[in-house]
Amino acid sequence: MKLVSHYLQGISDVGFFPSISLLIFFLFFAGMVWWAFKKSNKAYFVQMESYALDEDDTDSSKINNN
Repeated sequence: MKLVSHYLQGISDVGFFPSISLLIFFLFFAGMVWWAFKKSNKAYFVQMESYALDEDDTDSSKINNN
């Protein structure tokens, strides 16, 4: 860890990078929350919630016999 910290101390304004990382993370998180709660996504989510309960089109006996 001494090797890494030695090189990071030589970089000017190294404290700027954590702030940028936090800003990028916050913008991504806010964008995902906005996308999830848009009214236009309601039909998409209704369609996606039914996928887990739908029956598959393939027959498992056909797959096992091949």
